[in-house]
Amino acid sequence: MAAASGHPASFPSLRNRAGESQSPYVRQHADTPVLWQLLDTATLARATGENKPVFMHIGFQADHYCRLTTQDSFSNPTVAAFLNDAFIPILVDREERPDLDTIYQNYSEAVNATGGWPLNLFLTPDLYPIFGGTYWPGPGTEHSLAGDSLPGDGGGDETYNDFLAVSRKIHTFWVEQEERCRREAFEMLSKLQDFAQEGTFAAALTSVSSIRRPIRLTVTGLADQQDGLAENADLDLDQLDEALDRISKMFDPVDLGFGTPKFPNPARLSFLLRLARFPGEVRDVVGDAEVTNATYMAIGTLRRIRDGGLRDHLGAGFMRFSVTRGWSMPHFEKMVGENALLLSVFLDAWLGQHHDAGSKVLSKDDEFADIVFELADYLTSPLISQSAGGGFVTSEAADSFYRRGDGHMREGAYYLWTRREFDNVVTQGSSDEQLASLVAAAYWDVQEDGNVPRDQDLFDEFINQNVLSTDKDVGELSRQFGIPVSEVKRIVAAARERLRAHREKERVRPARDEKVVVCTNGMVISALARTAAAVKSVDPEKASSYLQAAREAAAFIRDNLLLGTGDEKLLRRFFFEEPSHTLAFADDYAFLIEGLLDLYEATLEKEWLACAKELQDTQTRLFYDSPEYTPDLASPPRHSGSGGFYSTEAETQRHTILRLKSGMDKSQPSTNAVAASNLFRLGALVDESSYILLAKETINAFEAEVLQYPWLFVSLLTGVVAARLGVKKVHVTIGGGGNNDSRLVDYYTSPRGETRALVVSSAGAEAEAGVKSEEVEAQVAEASSELQELKLVSEEGSPKDTGAGEKAATEHASEPAAGDPAGVSAPEVVEKPVEVQKLDVE
Repeated sequence: MAAASGHPASFPSLRNRAGESQSPYVRQHADTPVLWQLLDTATLARATGENKPVFMHIGFQADHYCRLTTQDSFSNPTVAAFLNDAFIPILVDREERPDLDTIYQNYSEAVNATGGWPLNLFLTPDLYPIFGGTYWPGPGTEHSLAGDSLPGDGGGDETYNDFLAVSRKIHTFWVEQEERCRREAFEMLSKLQDFAQEGTFAAALTSVSSIRRPIRLTVTGLADQQDGLAENADLDLDQLDEALDRISKMFDPVDLGFGTPKFPNPARLSFLLRLARFPGEVRDVVGDAEVTNATYMAIGTLRRIRDGGLRDHLGAGFMRFSVTRGWSMPHFEKMVGENALLLSVFLDAWLGQHHDAGSKVLSKDDEFADIVFELADYLTSPLISQSAGGGFVTSEAADSFYRRGDGHMREGAYYLWTRREFDNVVTQGSSDEQLASLVAAAYWDVQEDGNVPRDQDLFDEFINQNVLSTDKDVGELSRQFGIPVSEVKRIVAAARERLRAHREKERVRPARDEKVVVCTNGMVISALARTAAAVKSVDPEKASSYLQAAREAAAFIRDNLLLGTGDEKLLRRFFFEEPSHTLAFADDYAFLIEGLLDLYEATLEKEWLACAKELQDTQTRLFYDSPEYTPDLASPPRHSGSGGFYSTEAETQRHTILRLKSGMDKSQPSTNAVAASNLFRLGALVDESSYILLAKETINAFEAEVLQYPWLFVSLLTGVVAARLGVKKVHVTIGGGGNNDSRLVDYYTSPRGETRALVVSSAGAEAEAGVKSEEVEAQVAEASSELQELKLVSEEGSPKDTGAGEKAATEHASEPAAGDPAGVSAPEVVEKPVEVQKLDVE
């Protein structure tokens, strides 16, 4: 094989470097015969010098098929020998390098119409994709099936059966047709670059950048800039209506949720719930019936998630997704970040139902309250929350040993039950407990022959196994067995305790990925802070423990992963035994900032707000695509000048072929949607108009995509509401007596809707938000007067008397000012007088 440069002899013999990685997933491969390399300059230099393609495997520790690939392919001496000889094998943890994972998932979806993990890729030495796919079975295993066609196969009729066949085919293609291989890989890169243009069009921002000037913290200066931004923006509340219309058509009216396989999709569920909590202007556009239907879709889907196979009915937490339409058969890995996102959604569902019922006090008997406490307990348990304030782990694996001493792992072994074992545990050998066994089996749908659908068990891996799920409520069981509802509840509770105790004693808990990832921890901090604040009146002790876990995680990240000084003070991506060398990505900053803002609002401790502001300024400096940037035409495009946040910083290439900027929601809300929300909130909390402008630019960066596919960008649509109608600012005064406690409770127990901020003042001193603590009547009068003045300034540039009076200002406060299509002409217009009168008082 000819070398493109250098000489093979100039490189030392390959050795397995997986043990040098900081990732526990990569380290697990240190004993496999594949001579794994790390993605660094030396590895790529070797690939170029030896003129060998790169084989890149991207996976993560919790996934069943990643473990199966390691067991059946990477531990196979024949496969390993071929990979070592024909390729430069590189192993990547997708949770360490989400940027690489996103780039090549886009490739897989474009070529194969599917993505997922593991992601196996054959690349040119400069990392351009030749071919890739997800799971390929190991040679000689029962999973070896005919599959996809390969490149260069003369029309696509030839198929492969296993991992080794795929590898050999690609090697032959490279050796015999290298020029064609490189050409097609380069052409694919060009297509990927086109595919990666999301958030870079934003033609409307061209004129905005021309009018940008140094921010002046005056009403007129900000109004001028915001008017210029709004005049060129087509995004409006109509996109919420269009998104809901499409989502309604995608909804599964029988089994609920969306599509198959069934993913929880917290971002979509949150959007559906928030529609009912947005200001009246949104309901006017969307329609009352449509908003009611949105709530129905969300609540119904949450019930199926709660009752179906995704839930660990004996412990706590939810699996990643269901492969069946009816939510019955999960992929058994538990992802901590997605459980945190679900906690926030279930919290909103509980608070929303409580709010709609007009109840004065939250109760543990309310629907979804049990799930909220169950999830919060799970996230703060020693299993997930590291001891000594070390933050939260990343995941629990899908596979485990069924019994202690077993030598073979099984998918879902920790969670599955045969009917015989189930009955033995529930009855504990007592004939007096036979009824209990029948009731418990009916409650969790435990069947003699198992309840795993046959078409989901092609290789007889789940024969006679049952996934616990509930499709009958206690009332139905009471009628079926002729016993009181109270007795059904007692039987189910006793059975749950016996099954849980048996499982913990006899089975081996799935392994955890103990990386403390910043992004994941930000999600958990946010969810726990919101939950703690909401449930304080219901269970003060649990609320305190949730808040303390959030504090400790935030402090751990600040003290251990925010390293350096000045402009060199940067976040690291994760902590595992030591801070990672990998720097944090934009999503790490965004979700951590959101968590810190929620922690600040729950504790009113200024250190978290200060840290959030510092991190936001760093995120903006590193990742923001400023319209003021002048591109260097001689270098690869690293900016588009259209606003929004790239996932990676401009200066560090990180051995990637593309720089992506995404606003689309997937398993988690998009980074840019979270960043825009953070900017709106910070702008209100610290009274800096520059943050509001950055938030609007971020939203407008995705205008072209949102206008075309609004249902894929629902988290950004919440930002559209904030851009058009403003941020609701709620002022409280600490230490001033009065009814602050009741207002805080009202704030904490209100479900999420419009973007809002809790602005804290100190009694007898100037408020942090720039207003003084005064008596109720004086503050309301001042707010109304200030609103009038701001509206007049935005209309004419100088005050005048319209004769409209306070009543007119109250009735029309949410309507756009003349000449301001965005409806936001100055910072304080974000407060609608009717809400000022209700909440912004002391």
